[in-house]
Amino acid sequence: VSYGPENRQWLNLYLPSGSEPTPVFIYAHHNGSTADDVRDSWADPTVAAGIAIVSWESIAQVKSPQDVLTCMEDADLMFDWIKDNADTYNLDVNNIFIGGQSRGSRVSWRLAHSQKAGIVGIYMGQALPGKSFNEAALEPITKSAPPIFLAYRKEPGVVRDIHDPVHGLRVLERYKELGIGDRAELVHSLSDTKNSQVMQFLPEFVRSVVGPKR
Repeated sequence: VSYGPENRQWLNLYLPSGSEPTPVFIYAHHNGSTADDVRDSWADPTVAAGIAIVSWESIAQVKSPQDVLTCMEDADLMFDWIKDNADTYNLDVNNIFIGGQSRGSRVSWRLAHSQKAGIVGIYMGQALPGKSFNEAALEPITKSAPPIFLAYRKEPGVVRDIHDPVHGLRVLERYKELGIGDRAELVHSLSDTKNSQVMQFLPEFVRSVVGPKR
């Protein structure tokens, strides 16, 4: 489905059965991928739990700060499209979760912390990679920040991997500094387990925020 006039502005919807409005997870993919890359291993349990997924596209491979800015502007346009079309797809605009992997966390970060009406949670894997993380990334986080869940494959301080959980740990520290540490959670070293899929905890996180499926 197109959410804007440009060729890059499209999205896919993964919708639970039924006619009741469902919480919605807005997903942004990693670099080197597209919005078509939504793995069954995490999408199927998410939809089965009564949670819709919107996987959106913009500039698929960000290479510059301008690319990131363009994606952020597209994110705002896409968010407005979801609000305008929520009734058509039975989306609960009062229970929106923002997230993605790697590049996806970067291009979604501003929207996730925008405090726009309806955003109640943030779920990101391999978040704030490489040089995309600096202390400025912590500035949008306020006492009103929604609950956040961060997942990483490697251990803090990992060498030769831009996805360092240390970046996510700084986010947790910021939440704690603001007195909202109970809203932030991080897991790492998933590569040392039987399941390294960083999106695997999404259904549980969403339900921890909005409650069990009715």
